[in-house]
Amino acid sequence: MPTITTSVVLDQPADRVFSYIIDVANHPAWQAGIKEAKLTPAGPVSAGSTYTYITEVMGQRIQSQMQVSTFLVNQVWAVKTVGVPNAVETIYRFEPAGAGTRLTIAMEVPAGAYPAAVEGMVKQQMLKSLEEQAARISRLVG
Repeated sequence: MPTITTSVVLDQPADRVFSYIIDVANHPAWQAGIKEAKLTPAGPVSAGSTYTYITEVMGQRIQSQMQVSTFLVNQVWAVKTVGVPNAVETIYRFEPAGAGTRLTIAMEVPAGAYPAAVEGMVKQQMLKSLEEQAARISRLVG
């Protein structure tokens, strides 16, 4: 499956956008469905840090984890799902755009992760999710 990408230009400097996005306390505000979020180990985020999320689906609490795979201050923050057969990596890139920041969010899904019959639908849902994240971040930070 190809990489799924969206981007938005925010009227804020990269350090402000980056700091907002990596702060675990902000994740429930811009990531749909997250009820609780914590960072392990506690303290500053770095490569290898793990975000643990609690979501609720049909009355059931579900725990998931994302591990920071790339961490370049004010440039790139990437997280990869942990403990699943077909790990998905989501990459957030922060680039200058005039006086603001272009935030590009890309999701890399392993080839063959989904059956060909549903791949198009899954891709559409993933793109919709990324666009919603970008819109929320834009409203909250932008």
